[in-house]
Amino acid sequence: MARILVVDDEPLLVRALERLLARAGFETSSASNGSTALELIARHDFALVLCDIRMPVLDGVGLLRVIGKQGPPVVMLTGYGDESDQALRELGARAVLGKPVAFSTLKEVIAKFAR
Repeated sequence: MARILVVDDEPLLVRALERLLARAGFETSSASNGSTALELIARHDFALVLCDIRMPVLDGVGLLRVIGKQGPPVVMLTGYGDESDQALRELGARAVLGKPVAFSTLKEVIAKFAR
């Protein structure tokens, strides 16, 4: 079973994503910031990371800069239109999805990029 890390500081969104992903057959873990996500990535093998851009402590861009293309595939989630998709892809993001995202779209992206 593929394990997905959900990184977001919005607890309601994290719980909703975890429930939907579990129903789709994925195992999940979550972190409320990039720093905690790095600790989890060091201890577990994740097929994919779903990561918000704006968070406290270490934001999604900072997390992407640290793990880049060497870590698990990262799909960025954003509720803001101010981040350049191209800049995020250059840092290693496999995809950038706007919030709210349709679960069918999310499943397609997971199927495409999860290792």
